[in-house]
Amino acid sequence: MKGLQLSKLTLAVALAGYGVSAVAAVEDAGHINLGPVEMTPMATLGMGYDDNVFREGGDKANANKGSAVYKLDASAAFKAQQGLSTYEATLAAKNTSFSSESDANYIDYGMTGKIHQDFNSRNRLDVDFDLGRYHDDGSTISTINKEAPEYTRTKGGLKYGFGSMEAMFRTDLFGNYSKQKYQETNGDPEGNNRKSTEYGATGYYRFMPKTDALIEIKQRELDYTDADKDGYDVTSYLVGLNWEATAKTSGYVKVGRRERDSKNANTSSDSSSGWEVGVSYMPVDHSVFQLSTSKDYGFDSEDPSATNPLFTDGITSSLNWNHQWTSKISTNAKYSLTKEDIVDGDGATQKDRTINQFGISADWKVMRNATVSLSYDLTDRDESNKVANGGAESYKRNAYMLTGTIAL
Repeated sequence: MKGLQLSKLTLAVALAGYGVSAVAAVEDAGHINLGPVEMTPMATLGMGYDDNVFREGGDKANANKGSAVYKLDASAAFKAQQGLSTYEATLAAKNTSFSSESDANYIDYGMTGKIHQDFNSRNRLDVDFDLGRYHDDGSTISTINKEAPEYTRTKGGLKYGFGSMEAMFRTDLFGNYSKQKYQETNGDPEGNNRKSTEYGATGYYRFMPKTDALIEIKQRELDYTDADKDGYDVTSYLVGLNWEATAKTSGYVKVGRRERDSKNANTSSDSSSGWEVGVSYMPVDHSVFQLSTSKDYGFDSEDPSATNPLFTDGITSSLNWNHQWTSKISTNAKYSLTKEDIVDGDGATQKDRTINQFGISADWKVMRNATVSLSYDLTDRDESNKVANGGAESYKRNAYMLTGTIAL
């Protein structure tokens, strides 16, 4: 995985683009008609600088190593529509190269897709999937081997809705599955092989126009599939509101209780309050603010095979602002804050972590089918030990990127 050399799959889809998200980046991407299917081919070339390629700080071996970055992305997006039902799939290949740290070069490729099926006014189904070969960007296999860990991902989700969207009562049933299997180096996996599942149900009661009360029960399970590693499960009981009060405001609020249970015999069960909030506000038709926050359990997978594994319990909040200044120029600004405690199986805090992330980008639609973008991203991860040898790891990272996207 050296330089800008592409795999056979990359070349096979080089006539394509950057995926469904990139299609929206150009004013009028255009498409190629393949009978009932529309194909949108796109390509993106980017160059920039990353001042901390390996996301390490302090006196770590790979701390604060910077490099120029070159990206070449290609994909083909396919879309078909029948009535209110839509079917989408994207083939994509992405090459990332670092001029000063060539060991970190990698190529990702895969296929993603979405299906929305309206059977009738009372029954609907949403399906999504992601199949491909990816890398843990910014991580290394070891201190000496600086290649990014490589894994095969198999991911899918579905949501079935019963009841009219305007009915007094309706229900959503949902489930998600994800599996990551890492490539092996010298007989050992390059990362922690894992699979996760989530399933549950949400019931809605419409007590006001465009406003629903809701109750949700869901279970999330994580299994480290190697024999000597353990996982966890979290059960959530939430109540709240879902609304689309005006053309300018929509959102949801869920609050309740979460219960965590580990498969590790040395880890006690725990419970805590939890919430999920998301709000969108559109003051004018060319400007959108989005706010989200959640409090949930996680799992600190630095060493899941440890006798006393580490869990996380924290709050993540984010704010995003997208503004269309003219018909050709738009900007997007985003900020997120994560504050969490890393605790052992007995509930004792080993360290705390604060992560500030900020990003801003500007897009210029140079032509009908071409866009130039300039972006900047900052990550500031600060950890502090609460016990001796708590393993705190802090770092800062700045990344700049200039990209050009064209619909072929």
